[in-house]
Amino acid sequence: MAAQKQTVLELVAAHRGQGRTVAEVLGSVGVARSSYYRWKKSAAKPDGRRQSSYEITTEERKLIDEVKEEQPLYRHRRIQGVLQQRGVYLSASAIYEHLKATGRVEPYERRQAPWQSPHYEVWQNNLMWGSDWTKLRVAGIRWYLVTVIDFFSRWIVAWEVVPTVHAGVIKAIYETGLSNQGISKPSSMKPEFRVDRGSPNTSGVTQEFFEMLGAELSFARVRRPTDNALTERFYGTIKQEEIYVVGNYPDAISAKEEIGRYIEHYHHRRPHQALMNFTPAHVHEQNNKSRLLAELKEMKRKTREKRKEFWSRRSETTVEFDSGGSLGMGRPRSVYPGANTEAVFQEQLSDSRIESSITGNDSLGEPVLSH
Repeated sequence: MAAQKQTVLELVAAHRGQGRTVAEVLGSVGVARSSYYRWKKSAAKPDGRRQSSYEITTEERKLIDEVKEEQPLYRHRRIQGVLQQRGVYLSASAIYEHLKATGRVEPYERRQAPWQSPHYEVWQNNLMWGSDWTKLRVAGIRWYLVTVIDFFSRWIVAWEVVPTVHAGVIKAIYETGLSNQGISKPSSMKPEFRVDRGSPNTSGVTQEFFEMLGAELSFARVRRPTDNALTERFYGTIKQEEIYVVGNYPDAISAKEEIGRYIEHYHHRRPHQALMNFTPAHVHEQNNKSRLLAELKEMKRKTREKRKEFWSRRSETTVEFDSGGSLGMGRPRSVYPGANTEAVFQEQLSDSRIESSITGNDSLGEPVLSH
């Protein structure tokens, strides 16, 4: 604790004045010499903290402030994604600490953890798609947004705004997805289609279509929304950031234009936390998780090296100023003052308080000095 560290520092200082060594005092209280000197070095700093060569720089703090001013509703993880798109990697914890220090952390309640996801891994795009629909209001009437999302990249493969959902809509949107991704119908590598057990999905027309097409229609389990969690998660995002904000679209054309504009933003600009804060467009294009990990690792390395170089330069500049020099003028040359000091004391008359011609400390006599 800080109070205990300060007590040890004061204890050592007091006993040092009585002639005891640092090792003797620390041995009696059971404190390592390395810990003592580390505490002493930290106490010498104004804020009591040790300087780290990986602490975020002033320039990085300004970048955080700029993003926060541009998007006041963005929290630390979203800000991390925006900076990563600009080629600057900062950990979410570092951004959070800066926002907290400046009083810009909004309190919020964390949701409960979802159920464990199904045991499958999608290792590239166009292996598994998920589809569902959600409500929106067009000219005061309930319409539906139907989407198809790629489980690897979260890319919205196909979408449509329709007044009602039936088997024909499910068939058409899957065919649109195949066309958008350049997958021919005769191809044997068609994405698995994950849907819930709504009547448009379970109808005989839909199942017959997928059988004739040679594609697998995969149904989620009853009362298990996590089987199609990526689709549900996208709907939660677009509702909060687009549909609920608009509230009521004037007509179908406006709804398609506005939602299309948002999906374009979602694809190319919005960082996705589940994708290591890359965008769906970037992940869909790279189509290789190992390559993405290597790109993120290299971005981290460059940022840390740049930060280390910044603090190294700052430390050298601080040492020059503390030594009495000025920036660009070099450090002052040290001069041995012994000869001048002896000459001064030789001209000084002795009195009752001065026992030696060299020093005013009466504890240091000729035997000690000659020894």
